[in-house]
Amino acid sequence: MSIHADEALVLGVLPYSNTSLIATLFSRKSGKLRLVARGARSPKSRIGVGLEPATHVHTEWSIRTGGDLGTLRSCETLTVFHRLWSDMEAMTLAGRLLKTVDRVFGVSEGEEAHFELLSAALEAIEGGGDLESIEALFMAALLDRLGLAPGLTYCLSCDKKPGVETARLDLASGELRCGRCPLPAAQTIRLRAGAIKTLKEVMTMEAGKIRSVQIHASLHREIIGAASAFLAYHTGKSLPAQARKPS
Repeated sequence: MSIHADEALVLGVLPYSNTSLIATLFSRKSGKLRLVARGARSPKSRIGVGLEPATHVHTEWSIRTGGDLGTLRSCETLTVFHRLWSDMEAMTLAGRLLKTVDRVFGVSEGEEAHFELLSAALEAIEGGGDLESIEALFMAALLDRLGLAPGLTYCLSCDKKPGVETARLDLASGELRCGRCPLPAAQTIRLRAGAIKTLKEVMTMEAGKIRSVQIHASLHREIIGAASAFLAYHTGKSLPAQARKPS
């Protein structure tokens, strides 16, 4: 049995017996955690108070060597993102980001760069940033942090170079296909030139810039859709879908 302590973001909780919860957290140094919070559902519990989704906490837990379910020993709230509880659209977006991280990473998977990216996205939401820009930036940067960033270059058999025309992103290879490209592609995503250029620029940006960078509104869904499809294809995980706005 080993004991650990770290800061973390709460991804979600599930009931576990009449009095306890299973909390899923993403910590700075240990990645994703699944912890039993004993007695957390009791009205007198001091642990359960800090386990609301998206809460930034300092936690201490114990876990057996080789196990994937630990025990929460203490949980201290560091930051509460108040906008999430007063703005339904902000809460909905935060929920999608938390679910994306939860589905992409297994227990004990994840690095400090992933924690910083998620933290920066939640802080940007709290700071009143444009929600669709935040989602597009987060999804594109997550691809890079996972080592899955597409090359976004035309294939070697095609003489055309990325320019002003619309292309299609081949999900398998991460290459672009122009309309006349002879190479077949089973699954592709349409991308305009502006979306291609923006994706290249934002995938490698520093996490903190999520708070200040704004993507043109006409590119939001294109970038989110392409990044989500590419991530789902290469991880084999089903990701939460972005809700459609009424036209």
